[in-house]
Amino acid sequence: MSNNSQIAFSPLGETIVVAADATAPTGIQAPVYAKFDPANAGQYRITNASTANTVFIGTGATAAEATGNAVAPIAGDPSPAVVLLPSSVAILRFNQGTYFSGLAAAASTVYITPGQGL
Repeated sequence: MSNNSQIAFSPLGETIVVAADATAPTGIQAPVYAKFDPANAGQYRITNASTANTVFIGTGATAAEATGNAVAPIAGDPSPAVVLLPSSVAILRFNQGTYFSGLAAAASTVYITPGQGL
């Protein structure tokens, strides 16, 4: 019997773009199509399209919280951000309706697609 952690990733909504840069942009949501909303498990396929920049993805329940959480960790000062290495793809689980923002050393494009599966 399959569950969400064993099936191929299936998009449930449209892909959004987070324009990560030296100043984190206002957080945005990756909405799920209404017909899939009851099945939405809060999984997201996140792609760092930059070949040179690490992106620190901030998430939150509001746009402001996501922007504020897009902070690079430094030694002795942890960060709530998720680190995306250049040219990486990750499938992560967040609450439904999560907002996303990103911080990077230079302009970097991050694509986020809501869905289910690996």
